[in-house]
Amino acid sequence: MSVTSWGKCSIFIQPVGSAKNEWDKLDTPKEDTTQVNPTKGDTMTQTEEGGGTVDRKTKKSTYEAVYQLFIKKGVAQPFKTIDGVIEGNYRLAIQPEDPELPGVYMGNTTVGAEEGYTTADGALITYTHSALIPDGDVVAKTVNKKNEEVYCAYRWRVITATKGTGGKYALTFKHPEGATETGDIKETYTSSV
Repeated sequence: MSVTSWGKCSIFIQPVGSAKNEWDKLDTPKEDTTQVNPTKGDTMTQTEEGGGTVDRKTKKSTYEAVYQLFIKKGVAQPFKTIDGVIEGNYRLAIQPEDPELPGVYMGNTTVGAEEGYTTADGALITYTHSALIPDGDVVAKTVNKKNEEVYCAYRWRVITATKGTGGKYALTFKHPEGATETGDIKETYTSSV
């Protein structure tokens, strides 16, 4: 097995607020296109007369996950797009090739699409998930220094996918080794059927 979370990944999506633990597994992305792009938050600085730094604060980082899917004969695209716009919000889980290693979890994303074509690659759609704060999502929860529960736009989680019926998958999550929190994360869905 791997030492790091590289290699062929599996991508799963689920509409935010789903009543069942049913996720869609996406088709395999184009090689080397799956990535998470963090943007460091702006740094604010207070200075005193003469230029001395009195205080400094950095705002939260933002995250975008990007991947490209080929448009293949007989394979439906995961989202309905109208000129690059995709309605609704989605949860995103990216499981590495070795499922015992931490993968990417974003509990609330907006999704955009860019459709393109080249003679080298054929038809491709680039999907971009922009992470939002997933309030109330236990998978994204942590505790800050004040012992308050906070929800993160981006988390490392060990993702286990179990194939169910109708091409759907049930996902379970646990904290990665070495994390402050430990063990399995229990999600509650409104419907078990």
